[in-house]
Amino acid sequence: MESSKKYSVPSLEKALLIIDTIAAQDSSVGVSELCKMVGMPKTSAFFMLTTLEQHNYIAKTDDGKYSLGTRFISLGQLVLDRLDIRQQAKPFMEEISQEMKFTVHLAVLDKDEALYLEKVEGPSFVKFSTYVGQRMPLHVSGVGKALASYLSDEELEQIVSRTGLPRKTENTVTSLKEFKSILAIAREQGYAVEDEEGEIGIRCIGSAIFGHDGRPLAAISITALRSELPVHDIPIIGEKVKQTAMKISAHLGYSS
Repeated sequence: MESSKKYSVPSLEKALLIIDTIAAQDSSVGVSELCKMVGMPKTSAFFMLTTLEQHNYIAKTDDGKYSLGTRFISLGQLVLDRLDIRQQAKPFMEEISQEMKFTVHLAVLDKDEALYLEKVEGPSFVKFSTYVGQRMPLHVSGVGKALASYLSDEELEQIVSRTGLPRKTENTVTSLKEFKSILAIAREQGYAVEDEEGEIGIRCIGSAIFGHDGRPLAAISITALRSELPVHDIPIIGEKVKQTAMKISAHLGYSS
């Protein structure tokens, strides 16, 4: 089989490298710094930056630096809107959010992490800083645990070998053996619990969503302050999250 590299376009690859490099920065980046990062002469970079700016893929700040442009907002929204699971899940997420008064997230497994596709804000005055497009480690999020609970041992071990199990709080599980035990419980009861493992004072409960072929496609979770979700309420709320996930699964063609 011929390598796909044979058919690549060098100038396009360089433009994509520029976009990826700018996206990876916490703040806007100057031309000189960017050129060092991508290993490109200033003249070549200038022409590419100008073209990307004309099409709103990047934006130039007042001090002459570059950041991602607004084009990605509209493109990202188009991608999200075309994900059927997001459209199917949204009404059920709104329903459970209104009933439970919690914030609800929808996520999929993407590149070893849980990727948020949708968020329904709860009515509480406390607003969580999570956002659509955010990535979360599997071991410190409710949706992550719910997704991970249906991975094979081999799949899970491969992910952990790449990402590790970094400690976020004093409650974070950092042992693969313990993580597997927690996932086995989550799989048995149909929902996973994240108890102040990603952030102190925050609890999440997640449950997997299945497709017509029985494979897990995504997961939803509720996120709440510890004070709003006491331990004795976890089984009750967990069952409601599980039921909501099953309703979404049914709309996607799943039959238990």
